This record gives sequence, C-alpha cells and structure tokens, in this order.
Amino acid sequence: MPVAATLALLLTMPVTPVNIIDGTDDRGALTTLGPSLGLTASEIARIRRVSGHVGCFDTAPEYGSAALFLSNDLILTAGHVFFEGGKAQKKCFFRAQSAGADWTPLLTDGANARFGASNPKPGSNNDWAIVRLSKPIEDAAPFARETAPPVAGDRLVVVSAHPVGMEDIPPEMPVVQGCSVRRAPTSTAATSFYRTDCDASPASSGGMHLLRGADGELRFVGITISTGPWGDAKLRGAPYNEKAGSVTTALGTDAAILKAGEELANR
Repeated sequence: MPVAATLALLLTMPVTPVNIIDGTDDRGALTTLGPSLGLTASEIARIRRVSGHVGCFDTAPEYGSAALFLSNDLILTAGHVFFEGGKAQKKCFFRAQSAGADWTPLLTDGANARFGASNPKPGSNNDWAIVRLSKPIEDAAPFARETAPPVAGDRLVVVSAHPVGMEDIPPEMPVVQGCSVRRAPTSTAATSFYRTDCDASPASSGGMHLLRGADGELRFVGITISTGPWGDAKLRGAPYNEKAGSVTTALGTDAAILKAGEELANR
C-alpha cells in the first residue's frame, strides 16, 4: 500500500482521544491557534517547514510526529516508531507539513541513525531517535536547541503532526497547543525529562516542544514521549496528577540526545 494511503487508513482508525489534562482539549490547527500563542506568520511558516509526520510502513505500520534537529537533514522523534515486536521497522519516511512537501525516505542504518536503545520501551528515557533524511529539506531552518534546562512554569508551544482525535484538521496542517512544564526532575538516566500538562493522544509521540527565550526567539526544548492511559475515558479532562496518570512526559534536547545529534550533524 502506498505511504499516503497507509497513513490515511491509520488516521481514521477509531481510538478514544485521551489523555486530555485540566478540562478541555486545548489543541487545534497551527494557523488557527498560532497567533493566540504569540506565533508570527514567519514562525508559523517555519514550523510547517521543519515539523511533520514520521512513519514506518512495513508489515506493522507505526507513525508519529517529528521535527528537524540541528540540521536540515536530521529529525528527532520517539524511538518506538522504528521498532515493532522487538525488530527494527523498514520503509520509514518523514514528511514536513508545508505546502507541496513529499515523503522523504529515512536512513535507519548505523551510520545515519542513533536510537536510545535497540528496542526502546515507549515512554522510557531511551525512547528517542535521531535519523538522517535521504536528502536535506532545502530552505528549512531547524529551531536552535534551548541550552538551559526547562523549569516548572515554563510556557511551551507543542507541535504534533496529526494526533488521534484531530481528524477534523487536514493532515497537512500541524496541530499545536499552549501548555506548561509542571515538574522537571533531576534525571539519573542518560537523558533529561520533564512533566507537562500538555494534552496528547496516539501519534503525539515525537512532537516538538518550543520555548520562547528571553531574547524572544523560539527554541527546541524537548519532544513528547508518553501520556497517561489514553484509553481510559475517566481520565479525560482530569486535573494534572502524575500518580493518577493525568500527565504527559517529554525528553529534553540535551544530554544523550544532544550528544548523538551533534555526532551525526558533524559527520
């Protein structure tokens, strides 16, 4: 089945769109919500150029969200997209959400990709992947990485390609929301992580987190890797509560992720 047809089928599969935290679902189309989140027209266009769909369309199709990281031929996303049943997926692609963008093959071999683990557990500290595109996206400028670790209270703009529950938004339009860092624990793992009140549902994994710095510039601070029990309708709209599962977790763009990305970018 062609890539576009496979993705269209996956996006129409009926799934309850949870976890929604603190009341209503605050997600919406980038062009609709962007101005209210402080995004300029040029920033909206840039987001569409650097973020988008990532998918592996082998025997067990898997898809998520991704964004260019450090260079215009590398993406950062959730690692579990590339594995199924303990085996590496094949036929993996990225497509930015700008007008006319096409599916670009991903190079998942050892020379062009780095994974947090050979079969990362979804939502774990190893659930990340940096993978090279078969060709760079011309005129795309990845957002610079935020150098300071996030702290509680930081306001985020979270971008995802086409999470479940957003079927009324065209697949070529990024989904965004404004939310916040609620807790940023000290990590004992090779990666850093933080907890948020960001709404999420399947295919949010790998979505880019942007933070506006003191100089007014947007910076890439992390990616979504997991949310609470999204199939539990009782959690829909529940207040932020880590113990109950009404929480979303992100990995920061530093530590092991930064090291791996710089290694690939400098090849």
